Amino acid sequence: MIIRKFMNAAIASSLLVAVIATTASAEEGVLRIGTEGDAPKFSMADPNGNVTGFDADIANGICSELQMKCKFVVQTFSSLVPSMDSDRFDVIISGLSITAERAKKIDYSIPYATTPQYFVVAKDSPLAGLKTLTDIEKALDGKSVGVVTGTTYAKFVQKNIPSADLKTYDATTQQLADLSSGRIDAAYSDSPTWMDFLATPDGANFTKIDVKVMAIDDPETLGQGMGVGMRKGNSELKAKVDAALCKMIDDGKVKEASMTWFQDDYTIPCKK
Repeated sequence: MIIRKFMNAAIASSLLVAVIATTASAEEGVLRIGTEGDAPKFSMADPNGNVTGFDADIANGICSELQMKCKFVVQTFSSLVPSMDSDRFDVIISGLSITAERAKKIDYSIPYATTPQYFVVAKDSPLAGLKTLTDIEKALDGKSVGVVTGTTYAKFVQKNIPSADLKTYDATTQQLADLSSGRIDAAYSDSPTWMDFLATPDGANFTKIDVKVMAIDDPETLGQGMGVGMRKGNSELKAKVDAALCKMIDDGKVKEASMTWFQDDYTIPCKK
């Protein structure tokens, strides 16, 4: 009887190992993606768990290059980095900016995208036709420029156009109200802000100066852009993801995704 119990236990143990092995093998070829799911245009999850948006396009592109299947794990943005060591997912793709603070906890891929920034002025402003950042810096000497307090955009103007009359606001709505009413000569913010504003009646008389400012123009102030996050020390995965991203950048797939969702090119060139 005792021998039979041990045999039954051994058989049960073997079956458990087999089940675990089967489950593990079922996950082979799957890249688990941690993403927010509640950031319109970047990451949007429907009630059925289907994820769409710019982040999803980047993730699906990486999976295609690696010949793997994407499996999205949706949770709050603030919990993504802390969850990296819990083995809930393999990478984070969620508009994740590369910062020194986060780099203490996770590794990053190469930067692949960044949100462009623009100066916006009235259509009849002499500033509207400027063609280079140097021209803008000179032309804004003594002019009033609106920025939101505490943003990298405010820091950029302070650093690069110190002669401008900087006007700071606690909220974007306040900044746009002063721009609309003509109380400031120009305002500086990111592409999504301007895409939304210029489509409104208040924005009808305004235009972006056609000079795109990217993180690579001043990485010390504007950061290095977005990267794929992953666990520390996984050099093999990092090399594969970097290679996939580089190919997507060179093939124009990152540009295609950003044009689809933002009507602007967010691509950061791949450094060879």
